[in-house]
Amino acid sequence: MSGDSKAGASSRIGFSSAYPVVAASLVYFALFAQAGLNQPFLPVWLSSRGLTETEIATVISLPLLLRIMVTPVIGSISDRTGSRAMVVRILALIVLALALMLSQARSFGPILALATLMMLFGQAIPPIVDASVLSLIRSGVARDFGRMRLWGSGSFATATLIGGFILGWGGPDAVFVAYICAVVLQIGASFILPSAAQQAAPVAKKTRLDLHKRPLLLVVFIVAALPLASQATFNSFGSIHLREIGFAERTVGMLWALATSSEIAMFWAGPILARRMSAFSVLALACGAAVLRWSVMSLDPGLVITMLLQMLHAATFSCSYLGLMRFVQVEVSDAVGARAQGAFVTMLGLMTAATTLAMGPIYREIGAGAFMASAILPATGLALLLGFRSRLRAAEAEGAARELAQRTSQ
Repeated sequence: MSGDSKAGASSRIGFSSAYPVVAASLVYFALFAQAGLNQPFLPVWLSSRGLTETEIATVISLPLLLRIMVTPVIGSISDRTGSRAMVVRILALIVLALALMLSQARSFGPILALATLMMLFGQAIPPIVDASVLSLIRSGVARDFGRMRLWGSGSFATATLIGGFILGWGGPDAVFVAYICAVVLQIGASFILPSAAQQAAPVAKKTRLDLHKRPLLLVVFIVAALPLASQATFNSFGSIHLREIGFAERTVGMLWALATSSEIAMFWAGPILARRMSAFSVLALACGAAVLRWSVMSLDPGLVITMLLQMLHAATFSCSYLGLMRFVQVEVSDAVGARAQGAFVTMLGLMTAATTLAMGPIYREIGAGAFMASAILPATGLALLLGFRSRLRAAEAEGAARELAQRTSQ
């Protein structure tokens, strides 16, 4: 895209050429700060309230199951209204109110209801943010998804590390207070969420995603979701397991932060990866690394090997998203951007919920052996990817050529 086109794209959304990229990075920073204080430590907080492993799995998985009725609707609303920042702000305010009520809950029933609603509305925010950021890339305002997304990963790593110290100092309740403070930060960040698709709302009203008519996009969604869903066992019981085998609270936080630091490095290397590997190859790397990571994790390999396995998060997590985003960028229009992201997140949520529900009883019975069961998911993704290899490669090449032609014409 020419410099004049980039300037025009920037002026249409009311920002200087640099500001949208900085703003998007800050939004990701705030979004994942609260995630870093919630995802690793919520199971610990639930355990401190006396919930069993099965009850913890239920609390974590129920919003993932219910999101199929909520996330697509919210994504559609954000596409149609053309005010994604306002939708994010409202959702974050709801999350804050529910978190404050949850902090006072003591029994399973109220905790299940409040935590489900809190996570249900919170999970609807990232797809809207991702759709807004991809619109910047398509318009030429920004160049690379990973370089903006890595600020979220850095925030997550920092938050998990700090959360480990807070857990050792003040216990699970102190970490939950820190999480509430991070939600407030997210509300503030919603005021600067940029998007180059704000004027696309009238078109979006007449546009449908029709995912069932796009089998290759559906395959990519499934393949990208499987290694991500395989992390459900570690996300739900990782902190509990690591403490049970003797790791200190600070070490647990360090291991989470190490995984996310590796994730940051991979997002930073995104442009280099894009020049050397196709989206197909990136997704294959994600699935293969996930099989290795969880297979070895099931053996309780000790601190040094566990640290190396956590570093594989660079592939199991980052490559799943990088491969997915590259395919979506060339195959999905801005008019249905949030709906497409919402559809993927919903699919991922269902897989993660099913995995979490299954792993609750499995972890109770066989402990670390549950990680080996998790490896089945990315192995399935790798097999599916290989089965559609030629069609996916052809579709990616056609999409890239189409995108290049569009940019040249501008």
